[in-house]
Amino acid sequence: MKLINKKLGNVAIKVPNILFPKNSVDLNKWAVIACDQYTTEGEYWNQISKNVGSSPSTLKLMLPEYYLECENENKMQKNILKEMKKYLRSKILLALEAGFIYVERTTSYGNTRKGLITCIDLEHYDYSSASKSLIRPTEKTILDRIPPRVKIREQALIELPHILLLIDDCDKSVIEPFSQMKNSYKKLYDFDLMQNGGHIEGYHITSLQGMEHLSKALHDLGNEEVFKNKYNSDEAPLLFAVGDGNHSLASAKAHWENIKSDFTIIEQETHPARFALVEVVNIHDKDLLFEPIHRVLFNSSINELLKTFKEKDSTILKVDNIDKLKSLVFEKAFSPDEHCFGIATKDSNYFISLTQKTSFTACGTIQNILDEFSKTNDLQIDFIHDLSSLVELVEQGHIGILLPPIDKSCFFKTIIEEGTMPRKTFSMGHADEKRFYLETRKIVL
Repeated sequence: MKLINKKLGNVAIKVPNILFPKNSVDLNKWAVIACDQYTTEGEYWNQISKNVGSSPSTLKLMLPEYYLECENENKMQKNILKEMKKYLRSKILLALEAGFIYVERTTSYGNTRKGLITCIDLEHYDYSSASKSLIRPTEKTILDRIPPRVKIREQALIELPHILLLIDDCDKSVIEPFSQMKNSYKKLYDFDLMQNGGHIEGYHITSLQGMEHLSKALHDLGNEEVFKNKYNSDEAPLLFAVGDGNHSLASAKAHWENIKSDFTIIEQETHPARFALVEVVNIHDKDLLFEPIHRVLFNSSINELLKTFKEKDSTILKVDNIDKLKSLVFEKAFSPDEHCFGIATKDSNYFISLTQKTSFTACGTIQNILDEFSKTNDLQIDFIHDLSSLVELVEQGHIGILLPPIDKSCFFKTIIEEGTMPRKTFSMGHADEKRFYLETRKIVL
């Protein structure tokens, strides 16, 4: 194991020592969606609490962001630590043989996403906007969001990952071969997820052959010459881009930086807090869907907004209804010559085309204009995932900015050449497609 970990270490990977619930635990009640979902929907979390009841559950090991800054937050944090100790002491969580987990997640929308649960080395991760590390953020890290998360992690005994890392593997050489071999591995779980979460299967990869395959495939993918030719770049290679959970990963990194000086260089090499449990997914997986994140503007004038876009030499076309507006925006989503989007109000809809592109993505160009607009206007922006929610807010009298989906084919090139994308550029699927907490790992000695 030491030799294979040395090989994998060059591509920022470590074979994880995963903790998993004992056989008697009901996994349907154990697995709960990521804490950063449904942040304004208390009924969702109340329903989960009712479903879980007294059963062991990851709900009791994390704090949904819905409850951040509530009056019971400190008490809830203390209860989380008690539950972690209880689950370890009473053997509710058991150590698996060191290995990776190949995952197939079929969502309620019918798409099946493939992934690989592994550990990444935080020494190879930099969450700054100008990051040139092997593992990089895709969206700007909001530094104010890190301290409260670090406070949680520094007290935690175990971690539960909802972090998704992307690889740009057009040849499907890293994860997909595990799909073909999955029946040769031990099936660890196979069950339905709660609350419209779909179905999930996991296969435990403990063989040296599987580990050697992963090592070679990632080395090939991250090869400096391959990277240079692929992206026409002389920069240090980018192998992993954070797709989901960047602030959680940034908090893990910050915590490690805070404590690592307490240990010798030798101790640092294997300390569990140096690593983070993640799921790696291939951006070329056809079932990995990128959804646009729309904007809603409050306290803003449509006339002033249209005036701003006219000053950018845009083409503005009035459209009959929002369905037609959506069709036009999505039809022109990947146009090489222009960035297109829609503006919807209660009384009128506008299709806008911009040839003055200031970013690789339409979202980047438009966010730059909105940021400029907000300097002279009392602009409040909210970020909306679903079009139906956008329509509801438009009907209430607010202004909706309807954005196109992001082009996955230029995703990595954008990160390499521009650095992080604007905040809330994309979403990897709908809210109920986000990762569920399932596997855990100790982060203390």
